[in-house]
Amino acid sequence: MRAKNKSEIYILGNGAMAKALALALKDDYELYVVARNTSNLSFFKQNNIKTMFYDEFDMSGKTVILAFKPYVLKLMKDSLQARARIVISVLAGISLDELSVLNADNIVRIMPNIAAKYKASTTTFIRQNELYKDEILELIQSFGDAFELEKEELFDAAMVISGCAPAFLSIIAESMANAALCEGLTNKLSYDLVKSLFKGYHNLLSNEHPALIKEQICSPAGVTIKGVKALEEEGVRAAFFKAFAASLGK
Repeated sequence: MRAKNKSEIYILGNGAMAKALALALKDDYELYVVARNTSNLSFFKQNNIKTMFYDEFDMSGKTVILAFKPYVLKLMKDSLQARARIVISVLAGISLDELSVLNADNIVRIMPNIAAKYKASTTTFIRQNELYKDEILELIQSFGDAFELEKEELFDAAMVISGCAPAFLSIIAESMANAALCEGLTNKLSYDLVKSLFKGYHNLLSNEHPALIKEQICSPAGVTIKGVKALEEEGVRAAFFKAFAASLGK
């Protein structure tokens, strides 16, 4: 889905997530990145994305994406008191109730990941109310798949998959490539094989349950089940449970 008209979107922040979202949105929206100073703005200028500073920004009637660090909200709330149309927050751990210090017709919490820059994010979201719901969904879908949650209590757990898990998968990808390198494959071939593996696995997972995929590959006394046994002995499954709990702050 794409915006029919180039509506204005203002991204507040200039970090990694702001950059990813800007790359996804710049072709479909009239996009502005709002920052406190000139640091880290060269990236946006190189990509023909307009920039401005907070002292010249008024969010009255605007659609705004908060993509700065969560602690900055308390510092910024006095300068963000004008009433916006839509406030979309990427601030981890900041609830809709905490965001209600801002004035907006609707407030939305989202958690995308940096695959947004390739329009391939997995994004969970929850809305404060029904206003502009189609517009909000279209915006979120412009940088990937969108999954609306029924209640906010589910947000943090879903956020670990949508926001944190790409880092977990990166450890897996790097580890497999490094293991192949240790056994004599070149670095380039190792990473090319892993990239192809992930691409093919996407199609498998889109059509089959992971347990069934594993069952089809593992044959009696075969090489795969021996590898699976080694992973189980090393507690890989338990490690993921611990990683999720750690990211949730438990």
